[in-house]
Amino acid sequence: MKKLFITLVVLPLCMLQVIQAQEVAKDYPIKVLTFGNWADPTIVKYEDTYYMTSNNDNHIPSAMLLKSKDLFDWEPITYTNPNRGQGPATDIAKYGNKLYIYGGGGKDVWVQYAEYPFESWSERINMDPIEPHGIDAGHITDERGNRYLYTNMGKMLKISKDGLKAETAPQLKYDGWDIPDSIDIECVCLESPKLFKKDEYYFLVSAAGGTVGPATSHMAIVARSKTVEGPWENSPYNPMIWTESMNEKWWSKGHATLIEGPDGNWAAIYHGYLQHQRSLGRATLMSPINWTDDGWPVVADEWPEGWDKEPVFNWELSDSFDNQELGIQWQAWNDLKPERFSLSDGALKFKGINTVDPGLSFPITVNPLHSGYEVETEVEISNDGTAGLILFYNSNAYVGIGLSGDGKIQKYLKLSERMETPKPRDIVEVGVDKIKLKINNDNQTVSYYYKIEGTDWIKLEASEDISGFQDNIYGGFISVRPGLFVLGNSKAIFNEFNYSKL
Repeated sequence: MKKLFITLVVLPLCMLQVIQAQEVAKDYPIKVLTFGNWADPTIVKYEDTYYMTSNNDNHIPSAMLLKSKDLFDWEPITYTNPNRGQGPATDIAKYGNKLYIYGGGGKDVWVQYAEYPFESWSERINMDPIEPHGIDAGHITDERGNRYLYTNMGKMLKISKDGLKAETAPQLKYDGWDIPDSIDIECVCLESPKLFKKDEYYFLVSAAGGTVGPATSHMAIVARSKTVEGPWENSPYNPMIWTESMNEKWWSKGHATLIEGPDGNWAAIYHGYLQHQRSLGRATLMSPINWTDDGWPVVADEWPEGWDKEPVFNWELSDSFDNQELGIQWQAWNDLKPERFSLSDGALKFKGINTVDPGLSFPITVNPLHSGYEVETEVEISNDGTAGLILFYNSNAYVGIGLSGDGKIQKYLKLSERMETPKPRDIVEVGVDKIKLKINNDNQTVSYYYKIEGTDWIKLEASEDISGFQDNIYGGFISVRPGLFVLGNSKAIFNEFNYSKL
């Protein structure tokens, strides 16, 4: 009887280990190109260089353009939208000697373009749609050089040869793929068409299943046709990319673009949430692609030879404020007024907004690159102002710590439309107008520190769990971002901003 008991216990444990090993194996071919909220990636090759942009939604400037020679080593170039937020997902395309970015939806369907070296982009041009049409544009050109846009829900319209104007109303061309009832999804949500031609076929890669919702919701599906307009045949290997279980490291994987690498091997560029870390937003991920004997793309089990290196994202988040303008790492929520900022002598002078709520102060923030990080600043404030550090999701969800002009440290917390009333433990009399502040975000557990000259760091009593700062609760498809805020009719002086991985 004792032997039987041991067998019954050990066997399930062995089975569990096998299952866990299989789940780990699913993540083996995944590499992180850009950690943090770099959603809706879209990528194109121009001569020997790859160009990629992604989506930070309502942050301004928006649509950061990056470049790489090998799909692994990425360098930021510029924001293609310096004065506006991005909105729905975009597509980047090459036509002739220009790159184009398409976006928007409804009657606000837009395009912008640039010539090499793609550092200066046109303003957004409204494409004058004949009828309102969907979001998530996908550009494709046929053999005769005619240009088309696909949008969500499988619709297509023809556009002008210069790529700037809609010429037809959207028409339904693709019905999508029937998602089995065995897969838990948020919605059917057929969107994010990304198109390319390989051999005799046009391929249409679409997102489906919803963007957030359950861990298994999002996916990338594939169809092909011998003409741009269809009919489209669904892949027997769908979904091509999908989170099969919440035990996997990456959740809600989907929204993919397929691209051929410099050595002829293929990769899928897509996004996903780190398991249990939705407050980070959607990271940009990459997996290797094999082509089956019957001509369909599938995710490979292993990377091809020479692709075993780790990606490098050349992106500096700390700022010593030694330049004459804000660094490329900074963005603002919904509004970025240049007149609020001036830089000189290694300091940022940041003018406040007349509000007592940091969430309404249009803080400037950076897009973090790690699940655990620390941000630190030295701030000086006078008069009736308050300034400090913030971890900002949106105006209804944030935490922060600030120094007021009357010499008080205060912790800020907002979990709804109402800012939380600070408890006595959240306010400390320090009697100075210049101080160092620090916020530690250790995998969504947040702690707050301050330091007066000549002392060690002092930790405030209460820490927070901010795992709820994510789309399934607050909406927006965004992420928690560290940054700086200023309140009141005052100008704060920040002498540094340091970001470091924990």
